Amino acid sequence: DTCELMDGFAVFVQLTLVMTALTALGIKRWRERPRRPVRIWALDVSKQFVGAGTIHFLNLGISYLAGRPGHGQPQTNLCVWYFLSLMTDTTVGIAILWFWLRVLEWALHMGGVSNLQHYGPPPTRSMIQQWAKQTGVFVLAEFMMKICIYGLFQAVPAIFDLGDWVLQLIGNDAHYQVVFVMFVFPLFMNAFQFCVIDTIIK
Repeated sequence: DTCELMDGFAVFVQLTLVMTALTALGIKRWRERPRRPVRIWALDVSKQFVGAGTIHFLNLGISYLAGRPGHGQPQTNLCVWYFLSLMTDTTVGIAILWFWLRVLEWALHMGGVSNLQHYGPPPTRSMIQQWAKQTGVFVLAEFMMKICIYGLFQAVPAIFDLGDWVLQLIGNDAHYQVVFVMFVFPLFMNAFQFCVIDTIIK
C-alpha cells in the first residue's frame, strides 16, 4: 500500500487532530492567568485555525506535487513529505514565523497601519474588521515561512533521509504511516506549536 493523505481514513485522522488542537487550546485558556475574555480568546483561536488550515493544505499540496512528479506515480512517499513539513513547521518554523510577523508588522507600521496587536473595543463588527486585518498579516507571514521551509528542503536534501528512516520505523502499512504523520506526531507537535503561537499573537 502507498501512503494516501486525502482518502476517507486520512480525512478522519485529520478531523481527530482538529479536535485535539481545540482541546489543547481550551486547556491552555483554563490555565492562563490573567484569562482573556471569551470573545478575545475566540478571535485569537480562529486566527490560528485560519493560519493552520492554510499551512495544512499547503503541506498537502506540496506533498502531492513533489511526491507525484509524473504520470500519477509516486516518486517518494507522500507521508515523508508531510512528516518533514510538519516537523519543520512546528520547530524552526515557529522562529521563522515570528520573524516574518515582526517584519510585516514593522513594514505596515512604517506605512501608517497601526494597532495590529489588539482588536480594539466593541462593537463586535469593528473587532472582526481588525481581526481580518491581523489574520491577513498572520497568513502572509505563514506563506513566507513556508517559502523559507521549502528553500531549506532544497538546500539540505539529506533531510529526506531522516524522513525515510522515521517512516521505516513505523513499518510499511500505509494506515500506520498516516496515523503517525497526521495524528500521533501532530498530537504533540501541533499542540506545542499552537500554544507557543497563541502566546505570540495574543
